[in-house]
Amino acid sequence: MNNIKLSLKEKIGQLFMMGFYGKKLPERVENFIINNNIGFIILFSRNIESALQVVELTNRIHSIGKITPFVYTDQEGGTVVQFKEIAATVISHMGIAATYNKNNSKIAGKIIGEEMDALGIDGLFAPVLDVNFEENNPIIGIRSFSDEPDIVINFAKEFLFGLSEARVAACGKHYPGHGGTTKDSHLEIPETYISSEYFLHYCFIPFVELAKIKIDSIMSSHVLFPNISNAIATFSPYFIDELLRKKTGYNGVVFSDCVEMKAIKDNFTPEEIVKNSINAGIDVIVSSHDFDFQRELFEVLLFYVKKGLIKERRIDASILRIMELKERYFNNAVIKIRDKKTLLTKLRSNINLERKIADDSITLLRNKTGIIPIDKKKKVLILEWEKVKATSAIQKAENVSMLGPIGKKYLKDVDIKILKLDGKTPKSLGFKLKEYSYIIAGVFSRNSEIEKIQAQAIKKIIELRKDLIVVALGNPYDIRSFPFVNTYIVTYGFRMVQVESLFKIITGEIKPHGKLPVEIRDIFPRGYGL
Repeated sequence: MNNIKLSLKEKIGQLFMMGFYGKKLPERVENFIINNNIGFIILFSRNIESALQVVELTNRIHSIGKITPFVYTDQEGGTVVQFKEIAATVISHMGIAATYNKNNSKIAGKIIGEEMDALGIDGLFAPVLDVNFEENNPIIGIRSFSDEPDIVINFAKEFLFGLSEARVAACGKHYPGHGGTTKDSHLEIPETYISSEYFLHYCFIPFVELAKIKIDSIMSSHVLFPNISNAIATFSPYFIDELLRKKTGYNGVVFSDCVEMKAIKDNFTPEEIVKNSINAGIDVIVSSHDFDFQRELFEVLLFYVKKGLIKERRIDASILRIMELKERYFNNAVIKIRDKKTLLTKLRSNINLERKIADDSITLLRNKTGIIPIDKKKKVLILEWEKVKATSAIQKAENVSMLGPIGKKYLKDVDIKILKLDGKTPKSLGFKLKEYSYIIAGVFSRNSEIEKIQAQAIKKIIELRKDLIVVALGNPYDIRSFPFVNTYIVTYGFRMVQVESLFKIITGEIKPHGKLPVEIRDIFPRGYGL
């Protein structure tokens, strides 16, 4: 592959990752990939209908372009998976760490990697290397292994080893750390005000340790550290060229996070995005949505290099790193014509291992009255709230139950009530609560506003039913808003295997084994679990 001669335009194309809409490659996107030798394609849930459809799509992508485009996706496990239940979800990073068994992380990486490889995926944007030291973090949370750097490092290494055994390229994110923010870069520029010493310990060190073992690639974040650099990380030569390249000696590929996030697109022109990214040391500019915007970025970079505003040797340095990455995984990326029956037997073939990891992760933090396990024959009410997808406005909440469908399989007599995210608790609910032997409330907080709404209702319900069982389906930190609750269980996510494990514990089929991999300040220490 390294012997292939590339024109300037074909070199420039390798420095871009594109996303698109639809279950097939749109004609104009395919033509753009072919004509400009685009290096990378990213798939999201919007591109996925079925396993067989995905294989046809990845085969098609692998068949075009002068140099095979590599296909990436976000399949961290747990909350962030693009294939939903089609392929292995395993559980979230924090859930894996809650098992306190590093081997589970390696197993999870291998299971996910093997199934992604079977679908024609060449690389994953995982593992997450962020240390979640900010409890109010709206975007990382359970995607992080822990708030303790050593736990993040140890579990991330094992996850990487699992991906490597599956022959899928890994990408550590979000450099140099998104774990200390209270804002979401999808929506605005997050700022983290910490000292250099704090930065080195809580943000930088996991990336150093994974760089030492030559992780395939690293993704930058759009986070601003005002006390350290005056530019967001994606645009900072200090973070990428000085710290990562020169100080750490890392020579793998550096991807940007998507430059169509509002932190970037709302604050910088296409010209500034290209110039700042390339000058900082970014190898691949990721643009996931708008074809016209993607084309403009490409044309800007081509123009800058032709005019000498960006030196061609700078492009060549990135090409060398990209070609080394592709050479490492090229045999996997050439067209994978697969036997359909074999493909379908591979997907979810390790579901029992997924379930075992989930079983070991569920963390019982409170059981003051001994209500767990419950009598599954008695009448149960499951309360939840409308759900908001990540980065979506609260007004777009959907009437979805995470507990209900699986709860009905474990409980003999169960009703489900979905409350609106409007801060109001129906007056009739108080009368209804008296009808049930058990009340289970599943909270899932995407941001502080949702957390507050759910907490207000939880407090009112506890006044009527002190035996309320609260299940945190996302971040374990929700209990801060109702610290007096008597029964509190943490699942670290809502995937099928996690909810199954939850109900096994609630009904006494298995005992809880999970321990908190984070501290809930002034309530529970790290490592706690009944």
